[in-house]
Amino acid sequence: MRRRVVMIALAYFGVTVGAGFASGQEMLQYYVSYGWWGIAGAAVNLLVMPLTAMTILQYGSYFRAQSHGKVFHSITSLFLAKFMDYGLSIAQFCVGFVMLAGAGSNLHQQFGLPLWTGSAIMVVLVLLAGMLNTDRVSNVIGGITPVMIVLLVCAVVYAVVTFDGSFQGVHEFALQHGTPALSNWFLATVNYTGLAMFSGIAMAIIIGGQNWSPQAAGWGGFIGGFIFSFLLLLMTGALLLSIQDVYDADLPTLALIDKINPVLGVIASVGTYLMIFSTSLGVFFSLGKRLAAPRPSWGRLVFIAVTLVGFGLSFLPFTELVNKVFPVIGWLGVLFVAVLLVTWLVSARTDIAEEGLRRDRIRALLLYRLDPKRRWTPRHANALIQAVDESNLRAKQLGDVMSSDLYQEAERTSGISVPPEEQEQLGEKLWRLQRSRRTQHAPKPPRR
Repeated sequence: MRRRVVMIALAYFGVTVGAGFASGQEMLQYYVSYGWWGIAGAAVNLLVMPLTAMTILQYGSYFRAQSHGKVFHSITSLFLAKFMDYGLSIAQFCVGFVMLAGAGSNLHQQFGLPLWTGSAIMVVLVLLAGMLNTDRVSNVIGGITPVMIVLLVCAVVYAVVTFDGSFQGVHEFALQHGTPALSNWFLATVNYTGLAMFSGIAMAIIIGGQNWSPQAAGWGGFIGGFIFSFLLLLMTGALLLSIQDVYDADLPTLALIDKINPVLGVIASVGTYLMIFSTSLGVFFSLGKRLAAPRPSWGRLVFIAVTLVGFGLSFLPFTELVNKVFPVIGWLGVLFVAVLLVTWLVSARTDIAEEGLRRDRIRALLLYRLDPKRRWTPRHANALIQAVDESNLRAKQLGDVMSSDLYQEAERTSGISVPPEEQEQLGEKLWRLQRSRRTQHAPKPPRR
């Protein structure tokens, strides 16, 4: 369970980090431009983001969502659900082509390559990775995350150790030379919270949908959201301390790390590129899944199409895109966060907790049945079928989402090895067991 929580946390952080940290331009405009008030704004996210991330991933797990549309239509009215569905799809696309533009700026700033080169390479990487299934995409994103965290921590340490100015001096310089996203720091903080959630919400729902346990998904989201918020606070402080050196750079984070050492700057450029890749992959992959929901077989074709269209729009100036596109997306994101949190707090929280316990019981009974040393009785079968009947998922869905973790646990604890083809039949077996028990208990028709 702990390993699964960690993997979920890393995957969630990976899909949000690109829009938050990859360039540093977002932190510069949303936080650093307000001086020390920006630090206060970044601290607010320590309260909001972990809870919101937990909510999103729990919803994904509870509904076993394959796209965000199912969640929205399940928790709110039809009109608002459609608005949120279409709004998120549009916002995802905007975040995606802004990320592709950032990829071009990354390689241009570090290596002097034409802007289109970095964007084109990024498109190729995203398209190749997007051919994988959802689990592998999540693993790719989660595997990149530790590299990102190490680079960001190095930048923070360097900024603190080498700072030789005055706190008042950097505060005044930031106010004079910064380009704030909004009129004051609090509005910018609220807006950025919506923006940060938007960059990863759709992929986060899908990540949650691949995990059978709402508790594990929720804790993974909470930890991932806390890591994001904590590093955001540290990086805001680091960029503020180094504001005089990075305020006019397209990618301030990269400029800061490059000052540490040219070799580390090259490594940081690659790391920043990976951050952009993880978010680009997350938004385009989840957008392709959503647009192809009526015809899942078209998923890859739709994914390729939206990614290529995003590439075409990525030639617009990166800094200008961030300044104009992100605030609009941020306010839309605030609405989404409000809807998700309110519905979760009012009713869904209890339902999700009960369903989590129910799935724990189903898993425990299935492990009991697999163990040849234990005696399976009709009482156990009745308890299993009752739990399956009460679940918000169908028997086949439960079996499909639980099978991988269930058989891994059975092999680890009892040495039970089950062939892969038999593992894939768990959902079908649960459904048949459920149907057979219902048939046995169905009332017999009266004799004539």
